[in-house]
Amino acid sequence: MEIANSFTIGLLGQPNTGKSTLFNRLTNSRQHVGNWPGKTVEQKTGEYRHNHYLYHIVDLPGTYSLSANSEEEIVTRGFVFSGKGDAIIALIDASQLERSLYLLADFAGVDIPVVVALNMIDIAEQNGKKIEYKKIEDKLGIPVIPMVATKGNGFAELLDQVEQTIGQAKMMKIDGLLQKYRQAFGEKFDNLLNVLPDGGIGQYSAIWVALKLLENDKQIADVAKDGLAQDAWQDIRAIVGETPEGALSAANCKYGWIDSILQGAVEKPDRKRRRKGFDRAATHPVWGIPLALLSMLLAFAASMGVALPWMLAVFKLIPLTSLSLREIFLNAGMPAIFTSLAVEAVIPAAYWALFMGIFVSGVSLVFGFMEDVGYMARVAYVFDGVMGKIGLHGKAVMPFVLSFGCNIAGITGARVIDSWKQRLLTIGTSWVIPCTAIWGVVGLVGSLFFGPGVVWVMTSLFIAMIIHIMFTSWFFRKLLYTKEESAGLIMELPPYHRPNWKTIFSYVKGRVTGVFSKAFKVIMGVSIAMWAFSYSADGNIEHSLIYPVGKFIEPAGRLFGLDWRLFIAFIVSAMGKEAALGVIAMLYGAGGGLSSFTGTMVSGALQYNQANLAAALSSSVSKPEALAFIYAFFFNVPCMASIASAGIETHSVKWPLILVVYYVVTALLIGGVAYRVGTGLF
Repeated sequence: MEIANSFTIGLLGQPNTGKSTLFNRLTNSRQHVGNWPGKTVEQKTGEYRHNHYLYHIVDLPGTYSLSANSEEEIVTRGFVFSGKGDAIIALIDASQLERSLYLLADFAGVDIPVVVALNMIDIAEQNGKKIEYKKIEDKLGIPVIPMVATKGNGFAELLDQVEQTIGQAKMMKIDGLLQKYRQAFGEKFDNLLNVLPDGGIGQYSAIWVALKLLENDKQIADVAKDGLAQDAWQDIRAIVGETPEGALSAANCKYGWIDSILQGAVEKPDRKRRRKGFDRAATHPVWGIPLALLSMLLAFAASMGVALPWMLAVFKLIPLTSLSLREIFLNAGMPAIFTSLAVEAVIPAAYWALFMGIFVSGVSLVFGFMEDVGYMARVAYVFDGVMGKIGLHGKAVMPFVLSFGCNIAGITGARVIDSWKQRLLTIGTSWVIPCTAIWGVVGLVGSLFFGPGVVWVMTSLFIAMIIHIMFTSWFFRKLLYTKEESAGLIMELPPYHRPNWKTIFSYVKGRVTGVFSKAFKVIMGVSIAMWAFSYSADGNIEHSLIYPVGKFIEPAGRLFGLDWRLFIAFIVSAMGKEAALGVIAMLYGAGGGLSSFTGTMVSGALQYNQANLAAALSSSVSKPEALAFIYAFFFNVPCMASIASAGIETHSVKWPLILVVYYVVTALLIGGVAYRVGTGLF
């Protein structure tokens, strides 16, 4: 099909309006995910074809307005006024019209064609609402298309209308809204318009600038200051200075306008039909928290039920494939170094990436279901007070709970958080949570050195973990948020609705494909690099490249209570916590059968006698040094798969590197403190 022309469409909507569902259905696999230039906010773009036209669609960040209260809102309004878009599709939740139309009120004075997609019309009807969308369309002056994005209903009408709207340049009627502003602000509104140039300032129209100035929008105030003569700016300052509560008054104007739009067009249900049964328990201030925790634990168990059989199969295949190929390669006369590279680095890394993809598929399926039906918003609601005390969104509790099982699940689970900075903050803080593999190593090493006293060691670790979470959240909030920026959280409870399995499976497919392809590159690169540093033909670590490195940095390690072997074990444990004991055994000469650290990923290939390992450690490591290693190991980077997951979720290299540096440094410092405390105790 020959494409006659192409257009760019911005997809706009508040969180939980079905925007991602519409975007995924329109673009299918023709989409790209990255970051907006110079921003941490996620950018999703895609394409669809309709009537011989190619449409480039930009999924704008979910926002509640076009104000400058968050990076998402700044990015969204930057696109709206950039002139790059030929039209905007404004997605409105039909079941919550009053809330959803608030964003549309910010389009007063915006010179871009708009089509309203009235989504979730089926949910509104189930809740007893009757909507005469044609009346809303007449009052707005722009097309309103009822649709159900999860089922594909209304898609053809929407696409046809977008094409017509671009050609006819339909703009929203704003006379009713301006009347509300004049009633609220009196002559101040017209006085602002008289001072402002008729053509506006830059890409912003005079009407839109006036409205935002009355709302005390700092960014637009700076635009006016820079774009106007000094005397004009002084006049504006005097007018705006008379409206200290402008933002509140403006919000009342918008809601008043929304009421006038919906008057006579919406028949609301009897309020007695709302909030009953399970939803009442799910949002209860007391019972809601244990119900949410139970639901998440059951969901995690369900996700493991989906993924575990495949994960176990992968674990069985690693030694089977690796050891079989080792025999084949050696019998074929392949040099030992290439055999080691293939068997101990390349094959395990490929399987580990596959393992990670399988794990993410299970988590994405189950928690995608919980998000799709609307329950995750209830989890956020009941936990918002607790998590808010450390500056996190209520939904952050899910990644935290998941991280106790596996940090990969916690990082992936942070995707349910709409605010991009809150998602980054949650990912960064969730690395503090120890996975199950960490407790196994800590329990074994702790029991060896402290016997029954290991209980107190683990208790102290748990207390230190809570302190670490609070400090880490504070640290990254300072890094992510400026003093002027509001980190306030907006809570909402979307209606329950039936899951759309096609949408959920499409989401899972996209997640797993992206995770595997990107994780494969990261894990393979780290695995080969670690193999190269630790390889020795005879399996003697002193003959590897890492030995002189370890000896060179030993003075630094001693500052934190770690000799060169414990320091190397600490560094390599970031490859995978499960491999830590195997690495320690190799370093202390209590293991054999492998020629590199990466070979410890080959389950069952490394044999070491636990009694010999205990004897080697107890004769070479003191109790204070053991305590230092336990603490440093406990708070170190979770694993290379978690690093890969963070890179995938943040669409950057910078943030995973920042996290790695932060956690390595803090883990060593905490280990150093533990060493000095241990020196005083033992």
